[in-house]
Amino acid sequence: MTDIIGNRTLRSQWDETVRFYPDSTFLEYVSTQDEVTRFPYAAFDRLVRQAANFFLELGIQKGELVALHLHNTPEYLLCWLALAQVGAVSVPLNEHYRLAESRYILQKCGIRRVIAETRSLWIYTENADELGLTDIIQADGESPGACSLHAGCARQPAGLRETRPLSSDDMAVILFTSGTTRHPKGAVYTHACVLYGGMLHAHQVGMYPGDRFLSAMPCYHMDFQEMAAAPVICMGGTLIMVEHYSARRFWGQVLRHKANFIDMMSIMNRTLMMQPEQPGERDHCLKQVYFSMGLPDGERERFEQRFGVRLLNCYGMTETVSSVTCSPLSGERRWPSVGRAALSYAVKILLDDGTEAAPGEAGEICIHGVPGRTLVSGYYRNDGATARLLDAEGWLHSGDEGYLDEDGWLYFLGRRGDMIKRSGENISALEVECILACHECVADAAVIGVPDPIRNQEVAAFVLPRRGAQVTPEELIEFCRGRLAKFKVPAYIEVVSDFPRSASGKVKKQLLREAFSKNHPTEERKL
Repeated sequence: MTDIIGNRTLRSQWDETVRFYPDSTFLEYVSTQDEVTRFPYAAFDRLVRQAANFFLELGIQKGELVALHLHNTPEYLLCWLALAQVGAVSVPLNEHYRLAESRYILQKCGIRRVIAETRSLWIYTENADELGLTDIIQADGESPGACSLHAGCARQPAGLRETRPLSSDDMAVILFTSGTTRHPKGAVYTHACVLYGGMLHAHQVGMYPGDRFLSAMPCYHMDFQEMAAAPVICMGGTLIMVEHYSARRFWGQVLRHKANFIDMMSIMNRTLMMQPEQPGERDHCLKQVYFSMGLPDGERERFEQRFGVRLLNCYGMTETVSSVTCSPLSGERRWPSVGRAALSYAVKILLDDGTEAAPGEAGEICIHGVPGRTLVSGYYRNDGATARLLDAEGWLHSGDEGYLDEDGWLYFLGRRGDMIKRSGENISALEVECILACHECVADAAVIGVPDPIRNQEVAAFVLPRRGAQVTPEELIEFCRGRLAKFKVPAYIEVVSDFPRSASGKVKKQLLREAFSKNHPTEERKL
């Protein structure tokens, strides 16, 4: 028995696409200065094979996990594809991670080799012994304590020295995603997962060979891997990789680079709408705007009218490898519905007692698929979390709230767990609480997500000082900046004299949310 992937791998798919479209443009890289670097498929493939040979020279083994601590650069794609060539596993790290966050993932995965860039290199060169690293590879230059990726590649032949056996069921990537636990969990993508997500998304948006997909999503996110890079490689298209999103420049980039597809989230829509209107904004080549994270109907209508597009609403998560529901390319879309079940998936809503909800009744969104093919195979070295995610019948329990209407359209209502979604980043409230509680003046902390008109949610913290101690919000924010990625640092901190608690001693966070809303009306908050 087989499926649409068969035994294809990221390596074999890349090799096939290069054979069919050698002279077509694979990558157009747009820097923060709007400088553009172009790579045809054949030219980029030569670099990929040289990098793969360098990794073989270093002794990287099949199945070995290698961390990529990079931002949006061609080197990220180069290493991602080269590691797949030798059967190794990419473990992308958030570009904003600091030592503690990086250490956790490296130790969880037993990683001994890291590919980093100048901005993050110090984390590894200054702590190599503690982290147990054997190789630190610098992607963008040469520094003491690291070997240069470019120098290592330059001495390699263009032909792959060794072709290792590789299966579609082998691990390809581990994407770490935060949830309601303190530490992020590593979602395991097989080669089948990577390709299935790419093929399905190409189908969902209507992509064909030669189409151009522009993405400013971070390379270490599922949105970039499965919604942009993988579909482009599967279809022989062009990936327009933007180094960093800028609301001021983004729509001009869409126009200049003649993008056929872009992916967006609500913070992008909102910040674009804040820019002055320019002539020719509707003179674009877009076929679809793939969209996740809901907008109110009025905001959606104003955006679509101004830019002359229709938002293709969808629902998915890192663990589903693609969008498991999506609006159709034409016809009715029933906004704010996130669409109907995609090919090969089934969706149901479960109530707290385990029974299936009736149409219109809210409960947990559950998705049926095939683990290791159309769903992730689980969380790396975390059997307990995997068992909670995937049941024995192949249903993935999302932890999200939603309902289905009588015609099978899904409506997403929000996150069930204690997680904050800020500008597309998942933030564990527990992780931020633990950092705050490490401060010598803090006895306890409670962190919540609060509505934000631009970012969907912001991080708000309530801090109880130790008896006799005094601490200011400014001190605590500075304390967090040294220990957390910048997107996790609370925007609001309130020092309190006590917490409202349940009989079991748990903080009643709903009362904190209500108090915050009363004391901080939305219109008065900083953006």
